[in-house]
Amino acid sequence: MSSKSSNAILAKARAMYGKCLKEEDYRQLAECKSVPEVSSYLKTRTSYAKTLRGMVENEIHRGQLEPLLRQEVYLDVFALSRYSTDNAIAVADFVLSRLEINQIVRCLMLLNIHRSEDFAYSVPLSLDQFTAVSFKKLAAVRSYDELMDALRHTKYYPVIRKFQPADDTPVDIPHLEVALDNINFGSAMDAVDQMKDKSEQKELRNLFCSMFDFMNLERILRLKKYHNADAETVRSMLIPYGKLRSAVIDELCAADNIKDVYELARSTYLGKNLSKLQYSDESQISDALLNNYCKHHLRLSPNPTIVMISYIYLKQIEIHNIVNLIEATRYGLSADEKLKLPVR
Repeated sequence: MSSKSSNAILAKARAMYGKCLKEEDYRQLAECKSVPEVSSYLKTRTSYAKTLRGMVENEIHRGQLEPLLRQEVYLDVFALSRYSTDNAIAVADFVLSRLEINQIVRCLMLLNIHRSEDFAYSVPLSLDQFTAVSFKKLAAVRSYDELMDALRHTKYYPVIRKFQPADDTPVDIPHLEVALDNINFGSAMDAVDQMKDKSEQKELRNLFCSMFDFMNLERILRLKKYHNADAETVRSMLIPYGKLRSAVIDELCAADNIKDVYELARSTYLGKNLSKLQYSDESQISDALLNNYCKHHLRLSPNPTIVMISYIYLKQIEIHNIVNLIEATRYGLSADEKLKLPVR
């Protein structure tokens, strides 16, 4: 990576982060009484103004607002990856693959409940030009066979074919999603292994492996809390990468309840961070851990690839926060209740 490209990514990513929502923005959003009020604040008082330009606040609903907000993350990815470094491109591929997988899974969920026509209302079709998966084709899918046709020339096709259901049997979406994710996570680790700069390679491997541990901990907690899943089931849903030793993972999977999971997690390197987190539900613990981790690296790391991916994940967490506030506004929660929701 040239010094010029490195400095450009560092400066650009940190400047973008400087425009992210502040605590006062979250307070103002929590005071909003309706989705149009949230939309108006984002459009007139934040960096989302450009994305929401032309939006009529009183006519937009949550299903239209969310994809517009999520689109912001991927436009930032393109802005950073244009500096044409191999590592920046690899990070962009990793993030875009996560976008593609999320949309494939959403398409499958809607197929399972016979509402596939709803897909077109909540997908950023404008991103088609940047992705290997055509969202326009996914929007036209009305059966699993049509889904396989839409994905036939992508890296996801072997997994989609493997999970093809028999007759009218529902698709095993949880295990299919894990299989799709693991393709992407494996590609990310392969890209790291091929890096020539050993110092940068070590730092980026540490970031990815920490992120995978965060995600695995969240999965274990959710499977224990909501499904009372046994050790074998939990193991089958985990990412096969990370810093935690296999024996520790086995103990976490075999724990009887989430209290025991937390106790075991506190005895690992994750422990020193768990007590500092602000989150409202186990489904947010990965974001909460990642939020602290990425803020530290965005401010202090001299590695442009680390700073780039840290910014991207902080931006995604911000979008999750806004979506949660929108949902809470729709259900009439008080401002005080809503302020407890964002991870920050």
